[in-house]
Amino acid sequence: MQDWDDDAEYHAAVGRSWLMVVIAVMCVLILVGVTLVGVLGVLGVSEVLSIVSG
Repeated sequence: MQDWDDDAEYHAAVGRSWLMVVIAVMCVLILVGVTLVGVLGVLGVSEVLSIVSG
């Protein structure tokens, strides 16, 4: 168990946690973007727009 008496250590740990969250969100956004580009490349823009519009 970590002893959180030192505020500096606590704040450093919180900062590292936020950094990990930001990196994870960026990875997810990159993955979604790559997937979208792949779908657009395979189906073509007009096909995707016709699917989306109904």
